[in-house]
Amino acid sequence: MISFRDLSRSQQGFFALGAGVFSAALVTLLAISDFDLTPIRTLRSVHVGGGTVISTQYNPFAILALALVVLAILGAFAWLIARLAPLLARATFPDIGGASTVVARTGEHIERELSKVLELIRKHISSNESYAKSLANAQSRLSQLSEGEQVRVIVSLLVAENERMRRDSHELKEKLEDSKQQIDTLRSNLLQAEEVVLRDPLTGVGNRRCFDISIEKAIAESRETGAHLSLVMCDIDHFKRVNDAFGHQVGDEIIKMFSRVIEASVRDGDTVIRYGGEEFAVILPKAGQEAAKSIAERIRRQFESKKLTLRDTNQKIGQMTASFGVAEYRSGDDAELLVQRADAKLYDAKSGGRNRVAAYGES
Repeated sequence: MISFRDLSRSQQGFFALGAGVFSAALVTLLAISDFDLTPIRTLRSVHVGGGTVISTQYNPFAILALALVVLAILGAFAWLIARLAPLLARATFPDIGGASTVVARTGEHIERELSKVLELIRKHISSNESYAKSLANAQSRLSQLSEGEQVRVIVSLLVAENERMRRDSHELKEKLEDSKQQIDTLRSNLLQAEEVVLRDPLTGVGNRRCFDISIEKAIAESRETGAHLSLVMCDIDHFKRVNDAFGHQVGDEIIKMFSRVIEASVRDGDTVIRYGGEEFAVILPKAGQEAAKSIAERIRRQFESKKLTLRDTNQKIGQMTASFGVAEYRSGDDAELLVQRADAKLYDAKSGGRNRVAAYGES
């Protein structure tokens, strides 16, 4: 299975359309099972001059409309499964704690449930066709009958056929409800697995894969709405020196602390990414360069203020600082160019003495 956010914009549109058709199909079929089909199957007796003439109130247009609706739903499901099958076959995921296995298995389960729903619809169409043939046959025979006993036999057969249709519709409704519950559960499992795939295991913030997806989405929204978008690249100063002096376990704790400081300093809707090693990225939708600089400065001050001491030995690590590069999205930028400009300013901040914020376009 593939993450929705991994798809192209056209594929996302196809998938959303298919999901909408799927939901509408369930609602439509549930409604059909409770439809009053009286306009299609009603028979009435007309007594003329002491004799009995039977005529059938038969509505072929209603049967045709019902068949077209069901066939349209069938076609939509077939199209959805055809669109998803290649994606399911091509999708690959990094092996993060078995999350890729969960995603793949969940995708297979969803595909099986969709196939099951498709088969249910096919059976319902076949049942409807059989019922329509029974009505047509009854109409033909009733118009030629004159004896009341013969008429009663035909009517009894139609009543039995109607009862069979009622049972079939009730069974279809229950099976569709069960499939819907199964798909809802699978969707929840898929979202949980996706969260694992997109998270950095050390800090819990987004990883590089999450960055690639999030920055493309943010750029697309900025292009579409004209809203500001800024990117902050930040890096812990002299981290290698501390890592070598106190060990990787202490280094990991400092990285985790830095990530917590960043998360506490950003706004709702901002995305924090561990870009690699001790380097982080912060995607800031609807934030111009000045707002992004302010957020970066807040992170810098908070991190600088931390007093770090080894818990077991009370040995002081000393003050830790970080440097920041800020760039605002400009028309025509792609993700690579935006990252390059923010990275260039991060390099300037490092070259200028560290523990500072440098913004693109400023000396």
